[in-house]
Amino acid sequence: MTLPPITSPVRPRLTTLVTVGVSATVLLTVLCLLILVDHFALAYARAEAEQRLQQLSWQMRDALNNVVRKATGDVQLLAELEDVRAARTPADVRQVLENLQKTFPDYAWIGLANPDGTVYAATQGLLENVNVGERDWFKGGQDKIYAGDFHPATLLGNKLPASADPWRFVDAAGPVRDAQGNYRGVLCVHMSWGWARRLVQNILAPADRQYSADIFVVRGDGTIMLGPRGMEEQKLAADSLKLAQSGASGALSETWPDGKRYLTGYARSGNPEDASTLTWSILVRQPEELALSGVRSLEHQILALGAVLGLVLAAGAAVVARRFTAPLNLLSGIIERRLAATSGGPALPLVPQLDAYHEVQVLSRALAEMLRDEQRHLDNLRSLNEKLETTVAERTREIARKALLLERALAQEQSTQQLLQERAAELRAILDNAHDAFIALDPGGVVRDWNLQAERLLGWKRAEVIGQPLAAMMLPPLLRRAYERDMRQLAETQGGAVAAAAAAALSRRVELTLYNRDGRELPVEASLAYVPGSGGHLFIAFLHDISQRKALFASMEAMALRDTLTGLPNRRALMQALAEALRRADRSRQCCAVFFLDLDRFKQVNDRYGHEEGDELLRQFAARVRDAVRQTDTVGRLAGDEFIVILEMLQNDAAAQEAADKLQPVLARPFVLKTATVQLSASIGIAIHHPDDPQDIESLLSRADRAMYRHKQQGLQQRARR
Repeated sequence: MTLPPITSPVRPRLTTLVTVGVSATVLLTVLCLLILVDHFALAYARAEAEQRLQQLSWQMRDALNNVVRKATGDVQLLAELEDVRAARTPADVRQVLENLQKTFPDYAWIGLANPDGTVYAATQGLLENVNVGERDWFKGGQDKIYAGDFHPATLLGNKLPASADPWRFVDAAGPVRDAQGNYRGVLCVHMSWGWARRLVQNILAPADRQYSADIFVVRGDGTIMLGPRGMEEQKLAADSLKLAQSGASGALSETWPDGKRYLTGYARSGNPEDASTLTWSILVRQPEELALSGVRSLEHQILALGAVLGLVLAAGAAVVARRFTAPLNLLSGIIERRLAATSGGPALPLVPQLDAYHEVQVLSRALAEMLRDEQRHLDNLRSLNEKLETTVAERTREIARKALLLERALAQEQSTQQLLQERAAELRAILDNAHDAFIALDPGGVVRDWNLQAERLLGWKRAEVIGQPLAAMMLPPLLRRAYERDMRQLAETQGGAVAAAAAAALSRRVELTLYNRDGRELPVEASLAYVPGSGGHLFIAFLHDISQRKALFASMEAMALRDTLTGLPNRRALMQALAEALRRADRSRQCCAVFFLDLDRFKQVNDRYGHEEGDELLRQFAARVRDAVRQTDTVGRLAGDEFIVILEMLQNDAAAQEAADKLQPVLARPFVLKTATVQLSASIGIAIHHPDDPQDIESLLSRADRAMYRHKQQGLQQRARR
């Protein structure tokens, strides 16, 4: 009996497969690298370019704010000069104004206008006796420092020297009052727009040469005040401009009116609520193609390198594969000839013993053994084939009978399975819609079930936690060890004792602190239960999130220990801190000092400027005291304008006096309030607790209070003598 020849489609050689595989691997690697470069390097280059443009816009914004702030400061300084406030002749005022103009040539015109709007004195006598009462700077500067926006020269255009660009001004004005506080007039400074161009040249021109960046300064109505040639004094509409006008700062990619894509950094100068500042929008743009040119060049280099590397590796793989597959090709040729042979043909070639390398040696020996075994199997097959035909008929009848029984059993099992699925679906719906997180654990602490509320509360999906140990995922180390100990004790308990032990250990509600998927602590209230079963028992846990309740309690406790006005510890917190400080002083054998601080003449400030200014004074006073002492010292507000400072770890009494001496000049500096600047002093009383002194808080505070009043009386006597 001869077997029919086996026909199969022609497959490629191993040499070809290895060569193609190496080439495909190199190509895939290059493509993945290109994708990574395109995704990460492009995003990084874009973010870096946007950050650079944003920083340039911030630099320009700060430079503009500094110039405007200097101009308004110069106006305020001039208004305080005695030569201007009590001017006897226009020449006296003109000399002061021209001295300032020589120092700052960007001040194209400086003038003082009378209350009726006529110019009393001005640099070079320009516009003297001319009425400027309708000018914005005159109206805005009558009662406060005023900054006027970018505008053309209306009255001075023909009087100033000719320049390459038309004269454009930015104004700074403010009221002038005499020594008695009477309104004297308005002082104004016209700054020429040339200073803004020099800012761009001095600060941003290097960035323009390196990055081909364009800088725009845009007025509130969208008019370009400063920008590339040909675009100045034109209207601009762009998303970055809208964001800058809203007060935001940052960078974005957008299409400009010229149809090109740019990366644009934006910021806004000034404060709309402060009349002494100017709110301009600063835009710095760079062509997007130029910003990302480095990444594109890198992609081309990677692609070229990958192509060369693929060709070299493919050629090398072909040579190596041809060498190592030569013995395999010989064996496969012999096998193909034997498969194609027919009975009665010439003698078939035997499989030779090849020793090229170990695998081929084993393969050739195995093929020879297989051929001998095949012949023996063919002989046995002939005898078995005769018995098979009779056995098949008997088996067919038996299979038909068992198939009928199996069909009936399968139908019954399918019905039972469907009922179980319905019950399981009902239970799953109940658990998933429960308000608390549900977790089922086996005796080893491995998660067996997990509902939707558990996913929302703890962050892990159900498929991620099934089969994972609960303790390693979300329990803190201390609680994890206690949990594992309880689990071992329950596992060692046998029979009915398991239920009794579980009921005693689990039938209660406890508060725990777990870790969610993000590693954050999560306080929960846990209700635990024990469920016995035929295949082993389960532990059921329902978890309720109590983080909001904990946060509320913590917030209420913090509010009870903090002064609402200054944010410092209040009387209650001070008493606790002082008791702890005295105990630490006794343990460390170091001195502890208590400063009793009281603001002198605080009531006068409160009565004169109002309670809001008084509250602001207390906040600034508290901040100065906190900044003037060590971080380890405690500063608190006792009541009203009385404050307590607790200093610990002092070597001797002189250290406390030295700290008080450093504190006095800090508190004597002027306090700048919203409507006034006041200068007060503070009286400081010092009481020192030594390690062997009794821990009497009231006595210590009383001594500090008396020392403070002695200090205050000494200050009053010194001022009376002066």
